[in-house]
This record gives sequence, structure tokens and C-alpha cells, in this order.
Amino acid sequence: MPGDAHELIIKAIEDEPLTAAWLLDTVGCQQFERCTAAETRSTSFGSPGRTERRADAVVKLSFKKEDDRIIIIEVQNEWKNEKYYRLPGYMARAFEDYQLPVELVIICSTDTLASRFWDGIQLGPENNIKVRALGPAYFPQMVSTSGLPTAAAAVVTAIISKPPKGRKAELFISTLDRRLGTIEPGRAADYIMQLLTILEDEPAQMLEDLMRTKTRPYHSEYSDRLRFEGREAGREEGALLQTRRILVSMLEATQTGITAEQRQRIEASTDRQELEAWITKFIASGSAAGLFEE
Repeated sequence: MPGDAHELIIKAIEDEPLTAAWLLDTVGCQQFERCTAAETRSTSFGSPGRTERRADAVVKLSFKKEDDRIIIIEVQNEWKNEKYYRLPGYMARAFEDYQLPVELVIICSTDTLASRFWDGIQLGPENNIKVRALGPAYFPQMVSTSGLPTAAAAVVTAIISKPPKGRKAELFISTLDRRLGTIEPGRAADYIMQLLTILEDEPAQMLEDLMRTKTRPYHSEYSDRLRFEGREAGREEGALLQTRRILVSMLEATQTGITAEQRQRIEASTDRQELEAWITKFIASGSAAGLFEE
């Protein structure tokens, strides 16, 4: 999965760490209803050294009448031998740091990749570390919010699950919209901005069309941001044009005037700071000679 998808999955889980318990539920562990609290923990393990060991996300889950538990969450797009050999170190260091039971959950972009982890990590004869690996097939279809207890669960499912088509795509977007409508509008709008660059074309277009309805607070938040970004882009473009005009006018006012090459160089520049530097250089020297030289 692209880097932005990886980052959004981790961000969503960190925003709602109880989602870690739901991830365990997707493999039949039945932890969500029993979990009483969830909070993120440092992703860096062990004593500082030459190589920092940092997991994607670490969550501590609490339960009634049971020990707390540390959940290490990794997001993987492809098989990497170096990661396979590094993961036991994450678990051992977390076990030492927190002195609590540790579980490893790996969110995989494909079911084939997930299946490679389901055999666990073999440390030696009769010494195997269990891994909870989740591929697209392990995530629920997004046709209702009943199986998605948090907005983060909906976001992760939207990214990892198999791209829906036709009527299922409509249900997919409707479910995502309903779940995002339950959280703070600014955060929901953040998720949408990123999801639109990650989802397949059909659901992405449906989601973008839905944002224009403005039936939920975060729809308006999203639209306001687009307008603001448009205004900011317009202001920058206007300032760029004005800076070009100033420099062209200054050169036209010289005895030799402006050459076609100079005009072309100025019009080709899209860096306002560069244009302003040329203006400053021209004022300081009083000449256009060598103006564009480094």
C-alpha cells in the first residue's frame, strides 16, 4: 500500500486506540466488548542504541479481572526478511519494558502476505511466536456500521478491504460516511482528504460527490478547507504574477530594455523567492547583466 495509506492506518488507530481490541476481534479473539480502556504507548523499545527499534503503533489494553495487555501493530505491504527477524525483538523489548503480556498484530495489504505470517515466527525447535496477521479477507464488508465500533475501524477497513463495485460501493461509502459522522468534524475531514487519494476510482468519486451534499458537519468542514486552499492558492498565484510584472517593468525601464530571453526566463519561474532575489540583485547592481547567473 502507498505510504499515505500506511500513515493513515496508523494515525487512525492512534486517534482511537480501542480499535486495537477490534483488530483482535477480527481474528476471533473477542476482546472489544471486554476491554475497559485503551491508550497508546511509545513505539520505541528498549534502551537507546545505534539503531532505534520503532514499531508502527503500540497500544495498552485494559480488562476487568485480567492483566493489561500490550498490542504491537505493524502495517506491511510486502514480505521483508529483515522485518520477519526484527519482530520478535519488538515483542521481547515490549515485554521487558511494560512487564505485561504482548501480542503482535500485522495488517497486510494482501491475504497471501497475511498467510505467510499465520505460521508464526519460528525461533527454533518448539519455539514459535504467534502472530495475528490480517489481510483483506479478514475485514468486514462495509455494508453497515454494526461491525465497525470506531471511526478508525471504518477507515482501516476502507483502506484494506477489497475495492467494492456498483451497489456495494454505494453501501461502502454510505457506511463510511455514517461512521465518520460520529466523530469530531475536523478529524473526519482529515481522513476524507487522505482517503480520496487512496481509494479506487469508483468509491473515491462517490465519496467526493457525497461531500458536496453538506448533510453532516464534517462535509461542510471539508468544503470549507477546499475553499480555503483554493483562496490560498489564488493568493500565491496572484503574488507570483505581480512579482513577475514588477521585474519585467524594471527591466523594460532600462536603456537596453528587456530581451526575449530575459522575459522567457522570468515567465518560466514559478518560485516567488527566486524572482524577488533577482529584483534585489538588479536594484543592488543597477544592471541586468548577469542577473540570472548563480
